[in-house]
Amino acid sequence: MSDKGAYKAFDRSLYNKADTRGKDVISSWLTEHGHSITNTKENYSCDIVTEKNGVTHNTEVEIKFSWKGKWPDTWEEIRIPYRKEKLLVKENLTFYVLRSDCKQAWAISADILKNIATVKEASNKYIRKGEKFFHIPVKHAQLLEII
Repeated sequence: MSDKGAYKAFDRSLYNKADTRGKDVISSWLTEHGHSITNTKENYSCDIVTEKNGVTHNTEVEIKFSWKGKWPDTWEEIRIPYRKEKLLVKENLTFYVLRSDCKQAWAISADILKNIATVKEASNKYIRKGEKFFHIPVKHAQLLEII
């Protein structure tokens, strides 16, 4: 995976709105499913590190604020910023993309990003021209009921 393209400028207010809430929601869900949380400190790597049955799991969390209610049938793919590519070296890595109210999430294993996703530009009024994303067909993700 080569040229990463342009990146969205860091938005501190959006980060503050999403980071703690997303981590808290997914940490609770993981705990309910047998994981022990070992780390959620900001270290510019994975958002959450857990242990389950002696195995370390890495988790990255994002909230998709434009996703409200039922996932639209016209949204045939989930997009994860390509800048997250640096995390793909982590063992047992899963990406969670939460709905704006955090009641549902898509779970996507890193293997899907490595082997199935396409990498290309995406554009809308919120995305900087040239920014690349992993594009994952929804059929390769698992939709979870969170709350």
